[in-house]
Amino acid sequence: MFARTKIGPVPEVGAEAPEFNLSSAQGGQLRLSMRTARGPVVVAFYRPGDEEDVEYFKALATKEEEINLAAGSVVAIGVAEPTGARNFARASGLKSYVLYDYAKVTSRQWGLLEKDRKQGDYARRAVFVVGPDHKIAHAWVGQRPEPDEILAKVSEISGLPKPPEEPEGDGKEAEEGGEKPKKMSAEEREKIKAERRAAREAGKSVKNGQPAGEATPETEAPKEEG
Repeated sequence: MFARTKIGPVPEVGAEAPEFNLSSAQGGQLRLSMRTARGPVVVAFYRPGDEEDVEYFKALATKEEEINLAAGSVVAIGVAEPTGARNFARASGLKSYVLYDYAKVTSRQWGLLEKDRKQGDYARRAVFVVGPDHKIAHAWVGQRPEPDEILAKVSEISGLPKPPEEPEGDGKEAEEGGEKPKKMSAEEREKIKAERRAAREAGKSVKNGQPAGEATPETEAPKEEG
């Protein structure tokens, strides 16, 4: 029935990512090129009834928000009916896109469609990171990378998010941003100088037997002779 769609080669790094437009368990449809226009897309294939896949996507779901902050999207694709996809979305906790490829066209085009006597048709385990240029930036086939590694690859492409600790040199910031954090204010310095000057003058007044206050130099006072 679907013989027209040949099983294509698994896309390699640097190759154009095969386009798809699939229905989502969360509602609506998703076209790959609509997402790559916004940033990197993590395309991960799942098997709806597989517990190991559920556990992996649960771990990936814990990094989903950070991937979104890095301008990326997580897109899960499985050979599944709508109900199976919805169940997988609930079990895994993925909030973005859990797509169902019930016609098996996308799984064929990505070279991942396989058949098993017990499971029937399914997509091999694989994860791809598709860049904004719609090309495969990273690929893991027959295995899956740790969610932290996926996040690192997405951030590498987008340059986001900027970690809060990235402005590392606090000293530099203080120098560039102004003297306030590092230096005493001019008023405070003048005040300290004035206090020291007053203390010295007060000491002189006591020695000369003059009252503390303004010390008038003797040379300025008129002298009466005679």
